[in-house]
Amino acid sequence: MTESDSELVEARIREINDALDILNGILAKQFEELTIYEKLSLRYLIIQLVEASASICMRILLNFYNEVVEGFPQCFIRLGVKGILPEDLASRLASAARLRNLLVHRYWAISDERVYESVKRGLRDFEEFIACVRVFLRRGVKS
Repeated sequence: MTESDSELVEARIREINDALDILNGILAKQFEELTIYEKLSLRYLIIQLVEASASICMRILLNFYNEVVEGFPQCFIRLGVKGILPEDLASRLASAARLRNLLVHRYWAISDERVYESVKRGLRDFEEFIACVRVFLRRGVKS
């Protein structure tokens, strides 16, 4: 990976960590206590988490495997297939990417309470994603 690719990955990791910090603050409250602004922030921060993670994912697939994927969910699945992510984590991140797609494209009305519960269950997945990426990049070899 080039130096500029490494810098991009580190910038995306910072974005993920920043979003996780804000989300942890929001999730410290019960759903019923959230303001409309916090509910909307949840939606935006999910989009930010997925897009930053998918950017890293696509960069790895392209630089190490010369592989391009069609969408964010597939990106995470491919990292699972390559052994960079545990397959169960890859599957959960693909689900988060599908939630991101629903939020962005507004396919139907989404319950803010369901979004809240999904985020509460899935935050650690993004922390684990960062850890797996760091291990892979330290190795610096194809799996």
